[in-house]
Amino acid sequence: MIKNDIDVSSNLIGELRFMKTLQIKPNFSDLSRKYSVDRHTIKKYYDADGIPMKSGRPKKSKWDCMFEDILYILDKPGVSYKAAYMYFLNTREEELPGDYNSFRNYCYRKHLKPKQKEHKPHVLYEVDPGRQLQADFKEDLSIHLKNGDLIEFNVFSATLAYSRQHIFIYSPTKTTDDFIRCTIEVFRRIGGVTETLLTDNMSAVVSCHGRKKKIHSRISQLFNDLDCSLKLCRARTPQTKGKDENANKFMNWLLPYDHEIESVDQLIRTIEETIMSQCNMEVNSGTNMPPALLFRKEKEYLKPLPNKVMLSSYMVEHYRKKVPESLLIVYKGSKYSVPARCLDQYVDIYPVEGNMIYIYRNKELVATHTISQNTVNYDENHYREALKMNLSHTDDIDEMAKKNLERLEKLGGNMNE
Repeated sequence: MIKNDIDVSSNLIGELRFMKTLQIKPNFSDLSRKYSVDRHTIKKYYDADGIPMKSGRPKKSKWDCMFEDILYILDKPGVSYKAAYMYFLNTREEELPGDYNSFRNYCYRKHLKPKQKEHKPHVLYEVDPGRQLQADFKEDLSIHLKNGDLIEFNVFSATLAYSRQHIFIYSPTKTTDDFIRCTIEVFRRIGGVTETLLTDNMSAVVSCHGRKKKIHSRISQLFNDLDCSLKLCRARTPQTKGKDENANKFMNWLLPYDHEIESVDQLIRTIEETIMSQCNMEVNSGTNMPPALLFRKEKEYLKPLPNKVMLSSYMVEHYRKKVPESLLIVYKGSKYSVPARCLDQYVDIYPVEGNMIYIYRNKELVATHTISQNTVNYDENHYREALKMNLSHTDDIDEMAKKNLERLEKLGGNMNE
C-alpha cells in the first residue's frame, strides 16, 4: 500500500538527506520498494532536501469577503474576537458564513489579532487627613424580604480618602434631593466637613449640554454653604475615586440576606449599622489598619459643620409605604391614591413646594396630589381603573366612579367638620 506525503517516515527523510550531503544519486525504485512510498514522491523529497515544497494555490475561505471589515473592527482598542463576532452577529447575521469557532480560526490563520487596549499606570495616591471625601451611588440593588416582596434600592456610599472610613446610606431613589440629603447626612455622621468631595458626573449633580457640564444650582449653593469644594471625576475614570469604588465589595455582603430580612427598616439597619460597622473594622490592604482606627485621627482635621438651621433648609421629607388593596397610602392623616399596578408594592412619598406630594415607585413618578384636609383623596383615573378590574360588566363605569367619588368627598368633608 502506497503511503501519502504525511506518512513518510523520518528514516526515509534521513537517508535522503545523507545521500544529498554525500552527493550520492539515490536509486528511487529501490527506495520505493524499501519504504513502500511512490518513487516520484521520494524524488520530490530528495530535490527539496527532505522537505517537500508545497505547491498549488492557497485555499479560499468563506470569511474572505469580510476580511476588510474584520480587520477594521479588530483594530479598535480592546475589541476581542468574541466581541467582534457578536457585533457581526447582531448587525450582519444573514451574511455570516460560519459560527464563532470558524470566525476565530479564520482570524488565527490570517494573523488578525485584536488591538491591545492601551494601559496606563495608575500609581497610588494618598491625601492628608480631612482633605477628601469620595462619594457615589451604588445603583440598582435589590433584595427579597421574607414574604417574597422585592425591594429595589440604591446605597449612597462615601469613603474618607485618608482613613478609608465608609458611610453607607440607604436611598430608594438617586435624585438631586437624594444626593443633597445623603451628603448632609454623611457629614453629620462623621462630625465635620472635608475640604473637598469627589464624585462622578451623575445626573443628580450635573446637567450635560453636549460636552458642557453644569453643576445644578442647588448643589453649588449647598457646597458653598458647607465651605466644601465639589470635584468631578473625568468621564470613564472610576480609578480616580478608587477608594470608594472598593466599597462595592461590601455590597456583596448583602447577598446572604436575600429572603432573610423581614422589613425595609431591617434592611436599612443591616446596611447602615451592621455591614458599615463590620467593613470599618476590616484591616484595609492599603493602610494595613482598620478604617475605624485611622478615623479617630482624621476626625480631628475635619472642618466644623454649619449651623443646623441652614442644613435643615436643604432636607426633603421622605416616606416609604406599602400600597394596600384600597390603593390609598397615608400621609399626615390623609389618604391618597396610586395606580392599581402599584398594589402590594412599596412607594416613596416626597412633599414638594409645601402643598404637593409626589409618589414614586422605584424611579417612576406614579402619582401627584395636592395636600388636602379630606380623609380620602382618590384620583378619578385610579378609582375608575380599579372599578374596571373588579366589575365584570363595563356599562356605566364612569358614572358609577363619579357618583362614588362625590359620596367619598362629602363623607370626608363631614368627618373633618
